Amino acid sequence: MITDQDIQFHTPDGVAYDWAETGFFNFYVPEHNLHGWVYIVHRAGVGACVCDVEVVDTQSHDPLQARYIDLQHHLPLPARAEAFTLPNGLSFAARSIRDYRIDYTGFDDTELHLELTGLMEPYDIHDPDMDPMAVADQGARAATTGFGAAYAAHFDMSVQVRGQLKLRGENFAVDCVATMDHSWGPRPESTLNAVLWANAHFDDGLVLHSIWSLDRAAPRGQQHVFRHGYAVVDGKVRGVRAGRFDAVRNGHFVGAAEMALTDVDGTEHVAFGTMLTSHLWAPYGNNLSQMTMHRWQARDGRRGMGTVLEGVPTNRWTGTAQVAPKLGGR
Repeated sequence: MITDQDIQFHTPDGVAYDWAETGFFNFYVPEHNLHGWVYIVHRAGVGACVCDVEVVDTQSHDPLQARYIDLQHHLPLPARAEAFTLPNGLSFAARSIRDYRIDYTGFDDTELHLELTGLMEPYDIHDPDMDPMAVADQGARAATTGFGAAYAAHFDMSVQVRGQLKLRGENFAVDCVATMDHSWGPRPESTLNAVLWANAHFDDGLVLHSIWSLDRAAPRGQQHVFRHGYAVVDGKVRGVRAGRFDAVRNGHFVGAAEMALTDVDGTEHVAFGTMLTSHLWAPYGNNLSQMTMHRWQARDGRRGMGTVLEGVPTNRWTGTAQVAPKLGGR
């Protein structure tokens, strides 16, 4: 169970160098095809903090096509996880487990000011009262998370995001629903599992969120194995007990997808996604993630926005025959 105490550090005694506490916060400005995010990784064992602020508005294999990147890996570790300011210009405040404020003043006349409010209780993938896929045996959890020990403790939460983005002097209002996450536990950079993290947020309040194991070498339709997820229907959170994900690739990216999630009430939620933006993201030195913003359409015609993120450690990917075709950019 996740509580307000979990906005604080969870640093164990004798903390190892690869211990990590992470927070991922993303947002959409669909009318301008903008996908942005703030990613924070605290590494208490080495006294460092990673902070990444990025904004993308096109489809590309070239990270230099992003509208904005400020990724710094060796910022000083703050004293408190729930409230801090970093030398890169970012200030963060977690006022409760469902209430966050992010302010950032970067370079080239760029600023970000966001309020994020949880639309639900944090979804603990290890709590059997919330998640039908939860495993009681702590020793067996890592094999069932989709991301190994990196999700030893993990929650996802769909949030209302409101605020302002000033991007190289151009102003944009932010008003969307997105999904954030927070994890803590061992996160070695060289042995991470490949994972898919995907969600869709619809205009009428329907949310579909999911975590999958990933095997890029498997045949189409078998690359993703469902691990955890939820559906928010009429304000009620329903854990997901089964799912399927069929990806049509555009280069390395999921260019189009069908996502189907069956919740604990036996209702199957089906959505079809089309890639709007794509970006090769390097959150760690040994990880290359395929980050995309998708437009989704539910089977009944409802439309929404979401993130499709495939995280692939480069040591597991290089040396294989997985060569991507040329990406047809816009």
